[in-house]
Amino acid sequence: MRRQFLLFPGVLVLAVWFIACGKGDSNDTSTSSGDSDTDTDTDSDTDTDTDTDTDTDTDTDTDTDTDSDSDTDTDTDTDSDTDTDSDTDTDTDTDTDTDTDTDTDTDTDTDSDADSDTDSDTDTATADDSDTGTESDSGNEVVCQPSHSVPSAGNSVVQLQHGGRNRSYILHAPSGLSSDTPLAVVIDFHGAYGNAASQLNLSRFDGVADREGFLVVYPEGIDGFWNVDDTCCGTAGQQQVDDVGFARAILSQLSEKYCIDTNRVFASGFSNGGGLAHRLGCDAADVFAAIAPVATDLRTQPCTPTRPITMIEFRSLNDSVEPYEGGLIGPEGGQYNSPGALGSLALWMEINECSDASTTIENYCEAHAGCEEGVETILCSLPGADHDTYNNSVNFNLANIAWQVFQRHPMNGAGK
Repeated sequence: MRRQFLLFPGVLVLAVWFIACGKGDSNDTSTSSGDSDTDTDTDSDTDTDTDTDTDTDTDTDTDTDTDSDSDTDTDTDTDSDTDTDSDTDTDTDTDTDTDTDTDTDTDTDTDSDADSDTDSDTDTATADDSDTGTESDSGNEVVCQPSHSVPSAGNSVVQLQHGGRNRSYILHAPSGLSSDTPLAVVIDFHGAYGNAASQLNLSRFDGVADREGFLVVYPEGIDGFWNVDDTCCGTAGQQQVDDVGFARAILSQLSEKYCIDTNRVFASGFSNGGGLAHRLGCDAADVFAAIAPVATDLRTQPCTPTRPITMIEFRSLNDSVEPYEGGLIGPEGGQYNSPGALGSLALWMEINECSDASTTIENYCEAHAGCEEGVETILCSLPGADHDTYNNSVNFNLANIAWQVFQRHPMNGAGK
């Protein structure tokens, strides 16, 4: 018994030493046989799974995108957009999935997206897209060119070489014109012994042009006269100056610089200038759509226009220079026989193949609309005026009435 007791304290000492030494070793990776723990990590880590969801779901979304463009397209977009799905995954991790959803959207929503849509729509246009001009009632297309400029507003004197002579005209342009809008033109010829400036002040076409937006040209004659029939009048008649060619050259020059509506070119003129307006109706109906002679009658014979042409003539019942009734007119040595206002109307009715039926318009005008190709042949007989028919006592504005007729009759577009 004593031996056993002595041995037991020794064993205790060894055990105590062993335990103390083993606990101090920091490299010990052994698992104590008593630990069988299956511990649960409660970390809330963010799984960045790159799983590719191949969901082929068809989103029939009627959502209103808050993107900023207003596409009002109702087309069916088969957009292969990459959705950053807002679907609720049952796993608690935050998925930054890189899946490409090929949604077939049949939405008719109004996209407000700021993206630049490259629409491949096929537009069926009724006119050439390169056409920056307009189309007249006659169907003859008028196209403005990039080289066309805008005429300066107001009056400007323009020089022109024609027939070996220095010629000129005053161009009146209203303000607010555009280089891509075809412009109508009225050429207004002065009377005997007159000039471009006097006609501007007399006819007052410039005021109508400012209101309606067209160009007015006041040409300068030769020594104050125009060649009406290769005999009359002054130097122009004696030398048979080509004033018809001069009028054509003016239009060519204007067309090179500005966008001119060649379907709406008209001629007017006073007295001797009215005689040239008559002649342009006879010899240049391919260029001038309609004419409006004032205080003179048709004396160009033969008058054989290439087509029927609208004509409105203004005459004073009390004209002491060119009597309304006609007869021998002019100073000795330069006289001619005038058919008179009614005779001039009859000649133009024959030329335009008009019916006898007529109506009264603007109180003082006998209008024949039953003419070939829908043109009109009109005579306005005004009281209260002498040769200066513009200044009458009945407040009849010749330029306004002439323009109304011109508007109704563009080239080959009569009656439209």
